[in-house]
Amino acid sequence: METGRLWELATELRPLLEQTARDGATITWPQIHRRLSGLPRLHADDQCVLLWLVDEDGQKGDPLLSALVTVGDRQMHPRFPAIAEQLGWSHPSGTRQHTAWNYEVLKVHQHWRYQR
Repeated sequence: METGRLWELATELRPLLEQTARDGATITWPQIHRRLSGLPRLHADDQCVLLWLVDEDGQKGDPLLSALVTVGDRQMHPRFPAIAEQLGWSHPSGTRQHTAWNYEVLKVHQHWRYQR
């Protein structure tokens, strides 16, 4: 998919992820598609680029909204570590990746709780 189109989709997805954060929740790709009916089915690589664009468009230092996109029953998306690494995020040494992801989700929820 063209980068310009992905940027457009990112601007549609970001408010949904912000609301998800305010709700203290996570969201899966099928749920995203139900909420954003105009969102086309995306290849997994395009999904990653889209999530990267959402976070790239945020304020430097903000927690990563892409952490809220999960698989199954609130499990870390397998591509989150790669997306996060491209954005400069790394889990603290000695910390399991899943634990660091859980903490990032908590930070996202806390950050957006009172943002309107």
